[in-house]
Amino acid sequence: MSIFSNSDKSGNGQNYIDPDALGLIDINREFKTHLGIEDTLFNRFSKEDVNDLLVQSGMFEMLALRGFYETKLEIQGISEVDNRIFIKTPNGAVLVHMRLKFSDFSFKKIGESFPMIYIDWLLSQNVRLGKLKEKKRLFEGQEYPGLNVMNEITIFIRLLASKIGAAGAFNIPEYFHDAVLFHKNFRFLSPEKEGEFRALLRSFRKENLRSLSGAIHSGQVVEAETSKVYNWTYGEMVSCINNYLEKSLFDHEYNSTVAKISNTKEFSRIKK
Repeated sequence: MSIFSNSDKSGNGQNYIDPDALGLIDINREFKTHLGIEDTLFNRFSKEDVNDLLVQSGMFEMLALRGFYETKLEIQGISEVDNRIFIKTPNGAVLVHMRLKFSDFSFKKIGESFPMIYIDWLLSQNVRLGKLKEKKRLFEGQEYPGLNVMNEITIFIRLLASKIGAAGAFNIPEYFHDAVLFHKNFRFLSPEKEGEFRALLRSFRKENLRSLSGAIHSGQVVEAETSKVYNWTYGEMVSCINNYLEKSLFDHEYNSTVAKISNTKEFSRIKK
């Protein structure tokens, strides 16, 4: 069973990802569950270890600024390479939900494999604000507004990657706005995808992100040159802590391709 075959991205556990379409390959095809690891992360780190990393990341400090002074940490072990991390309020409301997986991945571009953390699912929600009745004020997939703790989550994952011996982390954003949140520290593995993504940001630099993401996912954005409706497709976004991997993946050829596409491609809204 592939590491991509079971996901928290949808309620029925099915995934939208075709592993053959990715730029990296999961080498560890065996994805088994084990008993006795429920309270540990990757069967290596105790709840106290994880709590310390979250403290270092500034997560609890930021949650306190949002009004959540008391929280509880829960770890749900699915297998030695698959875990859920929850930060909840004292009464059990979920504030942060992460599903992280750890495996060796072979990068097609360079023909080498590295241990990586895969961010299967990431959720933060400000339950103090309550569920908004006006869904237009939320991003696709949200029930509550977010907590704006992406920076702290990224720091935590990079600290964890260093502790576990991973070369970095990657995710496969389901929506355009997810990719925007990750883009400060992650880049698309495909230079064509990265260039196209930057061109979208440039073309709509004055537009509200929620409005833009909604337009993209409802087929309201077109390529200016061809008038073809832009179709959002998924792709891996990678953040490296291994310098060799960073330089190998994001080399001069990569940067040149990104620059050419991002500086020349234009997008526009469908005129009503």
